[in-house]
Amino acid sequence: MNIAGNRFSRALPCSGTRTRQAAQGAHQASAFDLYLDVERQRQKMRELPPGQMLDSVYMQFMDDYRAWKARQPEADLPDSQGWTEENLTFLREHYAGNLSAFEIYDALSAMKELGILSEKALRCAEGTTLIRLDMDLNGGVFRTSADPDSKAAWLHGFDEAPMVGFRGLEDILSWAKDFREEDHPDFITGAEAMARGWI
Repeated sequence: MNIAGNRFSRALPCSGTRTRQAAQGAHQASAFDLYLDVERQRQKMRELPPGQMLDSVYMQFMDDYRAWKARQPEADLPDSQGWTEENLTFLREHYAGNLSAFEIYDALSAMKELGILSEKALRCAEGTTLIRLDMDLNGGVFRTSADPDSKAAWLHGFDEAPMVGFRGLEDILSWAKDFREEDHPDFITGAEAMARGWI
């Protein structure tokens, strides 16, 4: 079952070979390093109150991004759709230089609104196109324990998401130009899966 964006799931990222190679070469600093720090995740698990569990790294990032976004002025997006000069000018004016993790995701979101990226491309860039639900024997969602040394402390593929290797807008645009929907399997959204009673 392929489901996008669900709190109790493990994301299996889209192929981002070129981006991952750039990110892994000589361990260049990533804007996402805070979220890629496995020891930090284990420490957060050690600090959890009894009975609580840690959200996935992706969900932690998205919660932080939404808090950041709420403090930003609303951008006035161009009316055109697709790879227009107007849209590219807007992106270059608003996302210049080395970008923070939040700015990278914000640029991707703006590109979706501008019709440069599809929903699938955005989900692929963030590494959540393919989701595998771990089910327990009773048919419920399997939640990993809060053992600091358990697999719950790991990154669940977030480190392989293409956006983790982006440094600036040109990296994003280059990846977007190469993206082909037909190279990636279909998926449904978490909201649709919930409506069907699957999660």
